[in-house]
Amino acid sequence: MRDLTLSQEYLICAVNEKGTLFTFNTEKLVCLVAAALLELQLEGCAAVDKKFITVTGPLPQEMAHLRPLYDYLNTGKPMQTEKLLEEYTYSVTDAHLNELMAAIGDSLVQQGLMTPVKAGLLGKKQGYLPTREAINAVVDLVRAELLEEGEVTEDVAALVILLEQGKCLKPYFSAFEQKEMRDKLQAISQTPAGKAVRDMVEYVENLIAVMTLLVTVFT
Repeated sequence: MRDLTLSQEYLICAVNEKGTLFTFNTEKLVCLVAAALLELQLEGCAAVDKKFITVTGPLPQEMAHLRPLYDYLNTGKPMQTEKLLEEYTYSVTDAHLNELMAAIGDSLVQQGLMTPVKAGLLGKKQGYLPTREAINAVVDLVRAELLEEGEVTEDVAALVILLEQGKCLKPYFSAFEQKEMRDKLQAISQTPAGKAVRDMVEYVENLIAVMTLLVTVFT
């Protein structure tokens, strides 16, 4: 199986049994956006901080699954994080989020790792169900780095942070294993080499804090 990207790995583990992300757990939606943003940053396509996202380079062809988000951000000036989350998590039509999920989902369908399904109350939404092979590959990767003796890479650290913040770990790992992973990430974050882990935790937590503030505005 080809190496997967952060947003692809997150989507595989985050969709529900109907193949969607749309639940009362809004953090799950925010973390998909965060996965895509972190992926753009890790590839040098965008710079992200607590208040703004700025496009800093062209989108490589192999990252075409993030084209909808990249094009939305590529306005020639920095975009406020609050505006991005408002459009992607509280839009009446969910158009931007649907486009991003479809692009990531279709990229996995092309690899034979997801199957498109009809979702929503009337079957009018597009959903994506991961194959058992896809789920096992991602879970085994996390297990090898955070529950065994493997080196913890930046991508896997980011994935676990996103899955935890999106409340997606429970179906795949026991409570004991989740604590072991949190403890290992915490230990890494306290080392000079763990600055990237600390920064990712802070960034995701900031996005969720902004989302929580938006909830109070829209309710």
